Amino acid sequence: MSKRLWIPLVLSSGALALRAQDPADLSPRDKTEVFIQHLVKVAKVDPTRSKALVLEYEIGTALTELAHAHTHEGESAHPGEGHEEGDACCSKSAASAVETGNFIRSALRELHPEYAKAIDLASSGKLSEAKEAAKPLSLKADPYLAANASLLLAEVEHELALAGKDREGLARVIETCERIVQRDRLYIVDDHRACELIALAFAGLEKRLQEGLQYAILLTDYNFLPREVAARAKERLEALSDEAGRPLSTVGKWMNKVEKLLGEEKTGKEPTQAQEIEIVSGLDKLIELQEARERKT
Repeated sequence: MSKRLWIPLVLSSGALALRAQDPADLSPRDKTEVFIQHLVKVAKVDPTRSKALVLEYEIGTALTELAHAHTHEGESAHPGEGHEEGDACCSKSAASAVETGNFIRSALRELHPEYAKAIDLASSGKLSEAKEAAKPLSLKADPYLAANASLLLAEVEHELALAGKDREGLARVIETCERIVQRDRLYIVDDHRACELIALAFAGLEKRLQEGLQYAILLTDYNFLPREVAARAKERLEALSDEAGRPLSTVGKWMNKVEKLLGEEKTGKEPTQAQEIEIVSGLDKLIELQEARERKT
């Protein structure tokens, strides 16, 4: 369950103020601005280097906004249609040197060569090496480095687990990504990917109820979801409608099954204890979804 975070804000006097805000309310721009404050005030990156990074970000953002405004001038880009920032025409500007949404990752790559190496290993398909490179980085004291390395680690472990049909590996992906969505959303621009990876890992484990509930959480609790991610989630939810559409009914059936097994004095790990774990997992996801809906309203 995501908690409200105290977001540092720089006042005109240069002093730091704090205000409580849920991570779901923060746009990629908001997170990037907080990250810039982190570079200057907390990480104490060399002033010349931090200024160069910030300047790169500001120039890239300005060029992106300029290209965006030019593309949609006179409402000619999408005649007869609504326009959203996630549309393909606005997802990337050829003139922009840096995409706003990737600034945190690109800055971490420049500041931490070992993180850049882990990304490059993953990109080149050397997944086992990437996993070993990302694992120690996920334990670093810098929350931005640790969170983004954890997400990279989950991506790599997911691919490895699917390739090897490794159920324990998929369980580790869920565990890692649950930590991210509960405590690290401030530090990652594409935090929705951690939520989606949980759903994908549940799919690999053939846990259809939890998978469907996770996609519902994704659509409810992530205010800046890219259009293609939302479309994938909605499509999968439709395919899972039998179980995900009636979660309480499904959990009720599981409970009846456990009650019957206990009546037959079958109390072992399989199938009774395993089914009890599924019940608790399903109820946890139902509670998480309800909390997300309450935050929304």
